[in-house]
Amino acid sequence: MSRALVFVGGFAAPGNEWPLTPIRRSAREQGWRTKYFNERLAFGPITTSAERLVNLIDELHRIHDTIVVIGHSMGGLVAEHAAALGAPIDALVTIGTPHQGHFLSGFGPVPVMREMGTNSAYLRSVEAIPGPRPPILVITAARDRLVPKSATRPNRPHTFVEVPNVGHLRVIFDQITADTILEWADALTGEMR
Repeated sequence: MSRALVFVGGFAAPGNEWPLTPIRRSAREQGWRTKYFNERLAFGPITTSAERLVNLIDELHRIHDTIVVIGHSMGGLVAEHAAALGAPIDALVTIGTPHQGHFLSGFGPVPVMREMGTNSAYLRSVEAIPGPRPPILVITAARDRLVPKSATRPNRPHTFVEVPNVGHLRVIFDQITADTILEWADALTGEMR
């Protein structure tokens, strides 16, 4: 069985941070293939990035039996939107993702920041897309000063984990995060076999 993790970076993250994370290292040690979504538009719109992610997932689905997408911050919004659009994602992990929006983003100078604003038209439109969604693991950092814990919880069933002693970016470099994701993904993909 071929399994792939797809990493989606956040706002202003170039994507080259993922190879340095324990998530990637541990996943590869356990036989997961890893892929970085590097076609995300840094300044939006998120919809275009989500559509590009759907195309990548469709390609990967031809090769891999199981696909788990991991999105950090805005990358989680891109991944959730791709799942809503019907991408064949078996499971989704969001880390520090503002599912409920961010109160300061609505005032941002860049349109993509306004898309992430609390109760934005963009967030409401993604939530309103009908159809099934993959299981989701929501991870938040106990010391996240950028995205409040309450904003990370989507309005759909989810598993929620708070990683202690780390902040918004450091959470992806934490071994607890890696172990949590891989245990959850392994349990889920084991059920799918």
